[in-house]
Amino acid sequence: MSISKLFDTEELLKQYKQGQRNFKSIKLIAANLRQANLNRINLSQAVIEQVNFTGVKLINANLSGANLHEGKLEKAQLIETNLSQANLTRACLSQADLSGAIASSALLSQADLDRATMIGCSLVGTQLQKATLQGANLTGATLAGAILTGANLTSAILTRAILTNANLDLVKLKDAILIRAYLHRVSLRQADLAGADLQFADLRGADLREANLKRANLEGANLKDVDLRGANLSQANLEGAELTNANLQEVVLKGTNLTGTNLLNANLDKANLSQANLCQAGLLFTNLTGANLKEADLTQANLIGANLSQTNLLKVLWEQTIMPNGRKLE
Repeated sequence: MSISKLFDTEELLKQYKQGQRNFKSIKLIAANLRQANLNRINLSQAVIEQVNFTGVKLINANLSGANLHEGKLEKAQLIETNLSQANLTRACLSQADLSGAIASSALLSQADLDRATMIGCSLVGTQLQKATLQGANLTGATLAGAILTGANLTSAILTRAILTNANLDLVKLKDAILIRAYLHRVSLRQADLAGADLQFADLRGADLREANLKRANLEGANLKDVDLRGANLSQANLEGAELTNANLQEVVLKGTNLTGTNLLNANLDKANLSQANLCQAGLLFTNLTGANLKEADLTQANLIGANLSQTNLLKVLWEQTIMPNGRKLE
């Protein structure tokens, strides 16, 4: 196929029907390919402007490096399609199926991916700044190193997704499902995770400064070495979570369930733990300087070596609690 040859809809469909699949580097301007069947087509490096791809079938197609800026791909079938390094800035992919697609290093800033199916999709290093992915299914997707600053993932499904080193600052993840998601060293500064399900998620070394985790479910989550300074975890569930060496300075944990949580050597300086449930929690060598523990339940908690200076301990429940000096209260 000649480089940068200009095609119209009729000629493209005619050659495709005749068995041609290689349309690399072509130019396709203002074409209407709505509902077309273009499976396995090669449109790599193609310039595709003002083309209507609504409902198109592009299964196992090659669109790597293609320019689909502001493309219309609603309900398109892009299963196992190669979109690596493609330009899909401000493209509309709502309700599209990208299961198993490769979109590594693609440009998807401000793209509309609401309710898209992206199961097992590869988005390594992809730029998704301010993209909308409300209700999208990203189960098992790989987003390592992806940039999602300001993106909207409200109610998205990210079960077992891999987001290592991804940037999710200012992201909306309200009511999102991130069960067993891998979020090692991810940045979630000022992110909204209210009501999110993060059960057994791996958040080791994550940056969650000033994040909103109100009512979030973090049962069994690994938050070792995490930075939660200024975060809101009121009414969250952290039962059995791992918070060794976590920085929880000035964190709001009012009414939070911390049953059986490991807070070894954690920093809770000036944290608000009023009415928190700390039954059987491990608070060994924890810094609770200036913390508010008013009406907290510390039944069977272990506070050996903890710093309780200037801590508000009004109406605390101490039953069978092990105190900083090792003495057990009956």
